[in-house]
Amino acid sequence: MYKVIVSDLDGTLLTPAHIVSEQTKVTIHKLLKQGKKFIIATGRHNVDVEAIRKTIDAEVYLITSNGARVHNNKGDLIYSKNVPVEIAQTITEIVLPETIQTNIYRDNEWFVDKPNPEILSFSQDSTFSYQVTDLTKLEKSGIAKFFFCGPHEDLVILAAQINAQYSAQLNVSFSLPECLEVMDINVNKALALAEVLKVKGFTMAETVAFGDGMNDIEMLQAVDKGLVMGNASDMLKAALPHFEMIGSSAENGVAHYIEKNIL
Repeated sequence: MYKVIVSDLDGTLLTPAHIVSEQTKVTIHKLLKQGKKFIIATGRHNVDVEAIRKTIDAEVYLITSNGARVHNNKGDLIYSKNVPVEIAQTITEIVLPETIQTNIYRDNEWFVDKPNPEILSFSQDSTFSYQVTDLTKLEKSGIAKFFFCGPHEDLVILAAQINAQYSAQLNVSFSLPECLEVMDINVNKALALAEVLKVKGFTMAETVAFGDGMNDIEMLQAVDKGLVMGNASDMLKAALPHFEMIGSSAENGVAHYIEKNIL
């Protein structure tokens, strides 16, 4: 029934060690051999995800920065949407507690206001890294997204602050309890997926998707069947209580589901 399979990466397709397991690689190649399409949809930067795609050794479309960028199976940019320049400047001027680190994805670069070595452990197969800089002085054109790392309770306060001023212009969501994502209001994985399906001649009714965070919710709701990981955030489970839950990323839940129900 399903011709297109879409998966988030961290907490979904990737193991807790942030790599693609050999079992998952085999399953993806089986899908492609049967003529089905596999799409990665993640909050990660496209440069980082390109390294992951190489480990899979398959030509798949990449939806990155939560839908702010789409690259085709040859690596060409086919869609982009940026945070408005004037709003981006205002966000960098927010006075944050020391507990929060600010990250900016701008075109093919990654900028931070302070080092966070722990976040680099998420990129086992990539040499992509951040540059520490004064974000208030950074050129604000070409920014795909902001994301903030820190204690959940501090990020909840920040999310409320941003939404109070920009709820009509920005999409603010939690990819993890400790990670707050901020994009243009017209950026989410569902909208980007619609662009890919239009190019490939498929529909949401032919599509199944896997996710574990609140930045997946629009995508999971838009496709014919959205599947929630067993290790998904409590926020996502509460938001989608009637959606089917599958195995965890540690158990290769995506691969197991595909083998049993799609292949």
